Amino acid sequence: MVTDPALSYLSIVFGTDRSTVPDAIDLASAPIWNGVTPTLVAPFELDEDAEAQLLAAGLTRGRDRGLAFRRLDDHPSGRVAEERLHVVEVGAERADFLHVLLGGYETDGAISALIEAEHCLRAVRGFVAFEHGIPIAAAAMTFHDDVAVLGGASTLREHRGKGAQSCLLAHRLRLAVEADCTLAAATVVPDSVSAANLARAGFDVDRRSAWKNA
Repeated sequence: MVTDPALSYLSIVFGTDRSTVPDAIDLASAPIWNGVTPTLVAPFELDEDAEAQLLAAGLTRGRDRGLAFRRLDDHPSGRVAEERLHVVEVGAERADFLHVLLGGYETDGAISALIEAEHCLRAVRGFVAFEHGIPIAAAAMTFHDDVAVLGGASTLREHRGKGAQSCLLAHRLRLAVEADCTLAAATVVPDSVSAANLARAGFDVDRRSAWKNA
């Protein structure tokens, strides 16, 4: 739940399935959301009756969402980064890391403030990819017991298409294996460049449908 309309994409009703659609609709319309319309996240394929109930409640299907995951029972596969790309893990000083991360997202206001705040947490490990000494991309990761969660990742517009995210992905997966993690996970937009990068690295994507008031 959020209170800033700019962050409405974070207000979500999870757990929606064929049997709970009526309850999910009631929850989404309850007066607890501070004027922010929540999104109902449901299985990728619902039966006709469930979809009819969502449509009758004034909801429309938007862009699908996804959770990517892969087991880490062996050394991560993936494209080998070119020698011109070099990854460095940042320490307590994160100004350069945040500058690249936020620059790649090309956002501002509440969304930018949220991304900066969550990536300043001590538990978040930050990484920057350099090309010939120039920072061009950034990515994050946290460990939760034996699960490595891949956090925010972005590349500066003028440096996209150079393989920086594949490089950062391979680097983080190697560290996760060295830390004895057994699973890696990341949220992802299906059919995006990020989804393609994750697929090449051996990830599967659990695709979900997203429903919201028009």
